[in-house]
Amino acid sequence: MHIRKLAATAVTAAVLAGGAVLTGGGVAAADARVSAASSCSYDTLTALESVKIRTDRKLNATAVGLLPKGKSGRGCDPTGTGISGQSYNLCGKKDNSWVILSYGGHQGWVPSACIKQWR
Repeated sequence: MHIRKLAATAVTAAVLAGGAVLTGGGVAAADARVSAASSCSYDTLTALESVKIRTDRKLNATAVGLLPKGKSGRGCDPTGTGISGQSYNLCGKKDNSWVILSYGGHQGWVPSACIKQWR
């Protein structure tokens, strides 16, 4: 369990540092739908509702921070539509797309439906 958390944190750090995006909390295979994060633009992401920043693309993943409603962080969405993860029904939308975000010294994943992207 501890190794999965470390792996997810390493993946998050790699993406925010411009490395490759990996799937499933550190699984070695690169996500075929996602190009290298170097092709990802780091955009301002603003919370439509307060949203927890998580270590993985799952609702039960450890929350490492909170992006309050109306506040903005820096994020990466290499696909333009989010990266598939656990399905959710949040912020008035059913979806399974997640984006990586950095805010207030915390880095992790947030549901795409709960943020607005500014390029």
